[in-house]
Amino acid sequence: VLIADEPTTALDVTVQAQILELLKKLKREYDSTVILITHNMGVVAEMADRVAVMYAGKIVELGDIFSIFENPYHPYTKALLKAVPDPLKRIERLESIPGTVPNLINPPKGCRFHPRCPYATEICKTKEPPVVEVKEGHYVACWLYGKLERKEGSPKPVEVQ
Repeated sequence: VLIADEPTTALDVTVQAQILELLKKLKREYDSTVILITHNMGVVAEMADRVAVMYAGKIVELGDIFSIFENPYHPYTKALLKAVPDPLKRIERLESIPGTVPNLINPPKGCRFHPRCPYATEICKTKEPPVVEVKEGHYVACWLYGKLERKEGSPKPVEVQ
């Protein structure tokens, strides 16, 4: 297993491409797994087969790369992907995630994203959500996906057995 923590941060695109090619080569040659820790969603899109999206030290969504990018479930994952520029679209301004990142020494109770989440309900503020499989191989830790009271305008829950 090769763990690469922010391997392309602060590098120009040429050096970044060389580092990514080196990681691919090492993966092939040693038939190994590469775990990338990165904020660069472009790197994720190019390199990953599976993605674990983390917020404030907790995994909030896990699935294959296509499932996460095409149909994200967790409000943080959705907001994160909206904040990434799409090279095929002209945009005036990138979206940002409102609020501030929580203090990790004293994180909020319940879902750590609830202070910034537009869909947060009372349970989000008090109980950590369970991880549920919303479709085969795609998991989310969010109270929106179950038989609970929803805030108006929130995503439709997925029935999980």
